Amino acid sequence: MTDGGLRAEVGPATESFEVRGVRNGSIVTVVWDRGVLDGDPPTIDLVEVEADLVAESRRDPFQLRGDGNAVTATATAVTVDDPESALALVVRTLDRVVQVTTPARPRPSSGRSR
Repeated sequence: MTDGGLRAEVGPATESFEVRGVRNGSIVTVVWDRGVLDGDPPTIDLVEVEADLVAESRRDPFQLRGDGNAVTATATAVTVDDPESALALVVRTLDRVVQVTTPARPRPSSGRSR
């Protein structure tokens, strides 16, 4: 992940953030606002699939073998309800992060995709 030093501070008290990045050669934007994702629908779907996969890997005894360092690092990001976990999932999903902005800029459309 490359963000050119433009990563905003996202912590437990963050209410919203926006991530601009590149996925499959296209510029995409994902907004997280109090546990709800908005933005590029295929990217949001992929973020949610990643969350499900990480949650499932926590229950897989074969994933928990060994020293567990890799599993522990990814297993903490299992929900889109938590801002830090959601950011980790979005970053993991994108090919490259261009910018993370907190709070998220107002969206031109008021409707949320999820």
